[in-house]
Formats: sequence, C-alpha cells, structure tokens
Amino acid sequence: MTQNLELQRAALADFGLFAFRCNDIDDLLHRAVELVSGALDVPLVKVLEHFPKRGEMLLRSGVNWQPGVVGHETFGDHEKSPGGYALRSDEPVVSPDLDAEDRFETPDVLRRHGVRSMVNVIIVGEGDPFGVLEVDSRERREFSDDDVAFLRTYANLLAAAIERVRSHKELERAVREQGVLARELGHRVKNLLGLVRALASQTSVAGRTATEYRDAYIDRLHALSTAEGLVFENDNELADPLELAHEILAPHRQDDPRRITIEGTSVGLSPRQARMFGLALHELATNAAKYGALSVAGGKVHLEWHLLDARGVSERLSMMWREADGPEITPPQRKGFGTRLLEDVVAYELNGEAELKYEEWGLHYRLEFPVDLEQ
Repeated sequence: MTQNLELQRAALADFGLFAFRCNDIDDLLHRAVELVSGALDVPLVKVLEHFPKRGEMLLRSGVNWQPGVVGHETFGDHEKSPGGYALRSDEPVVSPDLDAEDRFETPDVLRRHGVRSMVNVIIVGEGDPFGVLEVDSRERREFSDDDVAFLRTYANLLAAAIERVRSHKELERAVREQGVLARELGHRVKNLLGLVRALASQTSVAGRTATEYRDAYIDRLHALSTAEGLVFENDNELADPLELAHEILAPHRQDDPRRITIEGTSVGLSPRQARMFGLALHELATNAAKYGALSVAGGKVHLEWHLLDARGVSERLSMMWREADGPEITPPQRKGFGTRLLEDVVAYELNGEAELKYEEWGLHYRLEFPVDLEQ
C-alpha cells in the first residue's frame, strides 16, 4: 500500500511539473494517461472529451489501445454509457466487475480489449466539464478509496492544466489579432493621412479668399470623417452606402428632402470604398448647390445605385447621380480638383469606372466599382 501511494504521489508531482511547462493539450493529455497507467499499474487509460452539442464523448487520448481507437472512437454521453453515467452523476463511478454491472451498458470497444473493471472520474474545473478520465483493467480489480481519491485529485489537476493551456492559447490568439489590428490601423491611418494631404494640396486657392479655401477644405474633411465614422461604428468595419448617402447629403435636404431622392440597396463598403463614395457624393452635392440643380428653386437630384452581375460573390455596384430642372450647364474650360476627383481619383481608388456628363437638363454622373458580398 505504501509503495502504491508513493507511485501516485510521484505521478502527481511529475504531471504537475510537466503541466506547468506544456502548452499543447494533446501532449498534456498523453502525458497524463501515461503517468496514471504507471501509478495504478493499469495498462488501459483514456481521456474522453465531452461534446455536449453532439451528445457524445471522443476518446481524445489513451495508452495501449488498438490502432484506430484513439482519436476516432466515440461514446454516448447518456446514462447507458460508463463515461456518460459518470458525467451525469457528477461523482466517480467504480465498476469492479463489468459482468455484474447493471447501471450502464459496456461498450463493444471495451469488450474487445477484455476490460473487466473500471473507474471513471470527471475532469471538471471552473467551467463545464472537459470530459472523463477513465482507467480500465483487464483483470477484475477492487479499486480502493485511495485509488479513487488519487484519480479525483489527478483529474482536478488535469482540468486546471487544460484551462491554463486554453487560456494561454486564447491569449496568444488575442495578441496575434492585436498585432494584425495594429498593422491594419497603421495602414489605414497612413492611407487616410495621404488622402488628407492630397485634399489640402489639391483644393484650389485660385480665385478664393482664405475663408473660402478653409470652408472648402473643411467640408471635404467632414465628408471624409463621416465615412470613416460609419465604418468604425459597425463591428464588421463596413459602411452602408444608404447610411452614408443620408449623412453626407443631409445638409442639402434639410429644407425639402424631396429635392434629393435616394434609392439604393444596403451593402457593405470597405473603409477605402466608403471614403471614396462619401467624397464623390460630397463633391456632387457641393457642385449642384453652387452651379447645378440645387442652386435654383425647383431643381432636383435623384441618386440611386444597384448591384450588377448578381451571379457571383464579387459583384459591381453601379451608382447614378442625375440632376434635373436646374440651370443650363456646360463643361468647364479647366478641370478643378473636384472634377478630377470625380472622374479620375475615385475610379482609380475603387478599381472601377466613372463617367461625368454635362447634359442640357443637368449633370449626370455614373460610378461603377466591385464589392465583395462575403466580407
């Protein structure tokens, strides 16, 4: 008896040291069953991992089982299964003679291995049970109270070790995600600052007072800020063009919302797409208020967009801006930054196409660019 206790204490000490250093659950479980097998002089030992949603337990790790059993054999988590009975009774289950066992049915895999006696203890920590630690003897054996106490202590130590490894893995995952997030944020800030710098350098000062230049620049920054804000408000970091259009065009629809009608389907725009879409709407609305349909009473604007090629995952968003009942317009003799933004910059940044037409009845702008529907 004294020798058995010494073996069990040594197994607990060895496993405790190993568990402190181990960061892999499979290695942890394998070492656990090896030490239990030696400490109790029982060749067959296994760990059953519980999967509640599937209603079963997987033989996750074990020693001395036939090929193809470990990692593949499953047992029900119901009361007719030895492990399931232990799991539901929330107490160690000792079976000195399976031939006389009437509490549950002996699985075929145990019969094939000649199992006569067994002990099942639950592996449970602070959360839901991980599963069951089971020792299986090919000889009829009366497991002592000390044996059961050892297994319970061992299972508790194993549960704590599993939780530590899981917590460590979760922390590693969080650190990786934070690194990815930091790099993405740095990339996004760099792009955003580049766009702000471009807006500052390209906003024309010719023929403008300092106040007029400031107002034009701030208005463009506001459109950019609106788009960026909508992206960060959503957990998936995507912006809805419908929300974006209403936000950007709100100042021009306050007196009469019917002057600008908005029709479009909801779809997720990436941060870059949202910025360009917002800037395009801002330039169109600003131009319409100064020279186009919104500069006169009765002038109207219709904004709409829809998806093209609805056969695949990657589709194209087609946006149209049509002005009507405004003053007669003609193409400008010199392209300003606003015009270049609409015709060239937006299309380039969105990997799309843009077309600006100066029709007799008003400005007509078309923009098409690809969107990913599985974002």
